[in-house]
Amino acid sequence: MSDKSVFTDDEWEAVGEAPLLISMAMAAVGPHGPISMIKESTASAKAIAMPHDHGAANGLIAEIIEVAKGKEARQDAKHHKAPTIPAMVDSLLADLPIAAKALDKLPADEAAGVKTWFTDIATAIAGAAKGTSAEEQQVIDRIAAVFA
Repeated sequence: MSDKSVFTDDEWEAVGEAPLLISMAMAAVGPHGPISMIKESTASAKAIAMPHDHGAANGLIAEIIEVAKGKEARQDAKHHKAPTIPAMVDSLLADLPIAAKALDKLPADEAAGVKTWFTDIATAIAGAAKGTSAEEQQVIDRIAAVFA
């Protein structure tokens, strides 16, 4: 079972920040009524903190969860402000390939588990409110492509 020692500090930061970047990108394109925002926030928290079983990746996912909960990760995620929603989404997703490349250092089953979890986070957020919009599906597809 792999742990954070497999990664450089920069790689580990990228992997630990990925769940928040994904959540922020999905929240940006989702419906914005107050109830929808609460449902999406709840889905994000649940998908990050209580992931489904991902086999060999479970231990590493538990370590990533602890990083994602940290104040430093939340502060780092705030640096993705942009003048438009599409520009913000682009900025958020632009950092994901670093995490994807870092995960490629892992055994295939562990890498696949973490990558699937990242896509599961996006899917859970999109499905939390009134179904998945076309804009949300486009972002999910972009996230899935990064972690393919």
